[in-house]
Amino acid sequence: MNEVEVNINEIYNLSKNILVSYGITEEEAKATVNSLLDAELSGVSSHGLMRLKSYAQRIEAGVINVKPDIRIDKDLDSVLLIDGDNGLGQVVAHKTLKICFDKLENNSSVTAVVKNSNHFGTTAFYSKQVADKGYLSIISSNAGPTMAPWGGYEPLLGTNPLGASFPAENSNFVLDIASSASAKGKIRAIKNKGESIPKGWALDHQGYDTEDPEQAINGTMLPIGNHKGYGLSMMIDSLCAGLSGASLSYETVSVGSAKRNANIGHFFYIINIDDLIPLDNFQTRMGDWFQNLKNSKTREGFEEIYIPGEIEDNRKKNVKDIICLDEIVYEGILNLATQRQV
Repeated sequence: MNEVEVNINEIYNLSKNILVSYGITEEEAKATVNSLLDAELSGVSSHGLMRLKSYAQRIEAGVINVKPDIRIDKDLDSVLLIDGDNGLGQVVAHKTLKICFDKLENNSSVTAVVKNSNHFGTTAFYSKQVADKGYLSIISSNAGPTMAPWGGYEPLLGTNPLGASFPAENSNFVLDIASSASAKGKIRAIKNKGESIPKGWALDHQGYDTEDPEQAINGTMLPIGNHKGYGLSMMIDSLCAGLSGASLSYETVSVGSAKRNANIGHFFYIINIDDLIPLDNFQTRMGDWFQNLKNSKTREGFEEIYIPGEIEDNRKKNVKDIICLDEIVYEGILNLATQRQV
């Protein structure tokens, strides 16, 4: 795979203007590109700017609403049902977070289940914002059918991610994991590099182990931890779709498909730590705990113990004005910009 060096501000504005050209507002385009670029800067290119092309294809096919009326369908004060009106996932999630933060002014916790949304990027992008405000969060989304139930090989479940975060002294805990052995977008990124995937990540379309990313993309993902990831994916589907009325993973479509509306579901749970225990005390204790873990003995092959989210945070801090993009992704964005005359 070839990479090209790209100025961050230039690729940000170019990507934003592409979305604006479809009729998306400036604010909502920024919310979307902020998510994609955050993933890129964090080293999670599978959820980065490579997604812009598929978003554009879905918009052009009329299966994403560029002018959504995002609204609260049910308001039980601290429990909410939100209808995303088929908007871009980042736009729906951005509005949902704002509603949740407003609710926390008068509640110790808030739960929001969301229907009629789309792929929203990484859970970490949202959970980091929650932790920065001094709250604890659990955030999830379901996804299109790309993973088999444990013991099978039909793709009936999503790689449904689980995100969680809380603040600590000097840093935050930020967990963002797929319920599959790997995110499918990561396999696409590996394919672009011309590399193989580890055994145990995926099966081919006949149900056999494969290390070929192309066979994996056309086959099925395997759950993380075997039966554990299987159960986790089902639980996330129940939270995101069962409670909201969104499509279950087997009922929806992949982010790369422009066949029909996705009706993706999300789940947001946020708790105000300070209402239970003084926030300063909590952060100090968590910070001490982090140091205890980091100072523990490392086994052979490991130089350092990291707290979830620390590697991504360090990577972001080391980025200045330039990032390296997959040449295929970059050329795709340039072609899209030319088509949209931006």
